[in-house]
Amino acid sequence: MAHDILAVDFGDPDPSAIRTAARALESDGVALFPCDTVYTVGTLPDEVEHVPAGVERLFSFKRRGGGPSFPWLVASPDMLDTFGADVSDEARRLVEAFWPGGLSVVVRASRLVPRALAHPDGTISLRMSASPVVAALLAELGRPMVTTGANVHGTLSPLAFGDVAPEIVEAVDVALDAGEHVCRGRATIIDCSRGPARIMRAGVVSPEEIDEALGYRMPVV
Repeated sequence: MAHDILAVDFGDPDPSAIRTAARALESDGVALFPCDTVYTVGTLPDEVEHVPAGVERLFSFKRRGGGPSFPWLVASPDMLDTFGADVSDEARRLVEAFWPGGLSVVVRASRLVPRALAHPDGTISLRMSASPVVAALLAELGRPMVTTGANVHGTLSPLAFGDVAPEIVEAVDVALDAGEHVCRGRATIIDCSRGPARIMRAGVVSPEEIDEALGYRMPVV
């Protein structure tokens, strides 16, 4: 069982619960928490050129081997230039329109992203969540989190705490339970790393909304 399962108010999370989760993360732990999109597991990136133990645990939760990298949750739009390099005007327009919110932007990874945590093609997926729980966690930590949906690879992402597989709840170090009906669905993923922006995965931000923000119709991969 998770070391701590703490009930939190999604809109106004208890600072003591946030501090407990942050201390677990700072000790190379893994936390379960509600994003605005789905319930999520996360850990902290390491500044070394190997995959941190917490990230290895994320792979084990997903039941997949090390491969394509996990997305990062960041605290502000400024982080697009901190952890992204050669950021396109399209990426900036999308971030201005949809952050915080359910849109992940794939950009070239900056030198501040350890090679072991970037995608093999040199990119990284970044998102600023609209979850008050995530915002409080990132503020307490003062750094981004490496995250993924709290589901086994190939199964549905959980929208409620009760939908999270018991094996994942048992495996994390701390779980923040905001109950039911706080998550909206998977984030939309847009690749802005090379050439015209393109939709990699459909999600809560619709193609029509994206087209309106960009001023043209974007291809879907």
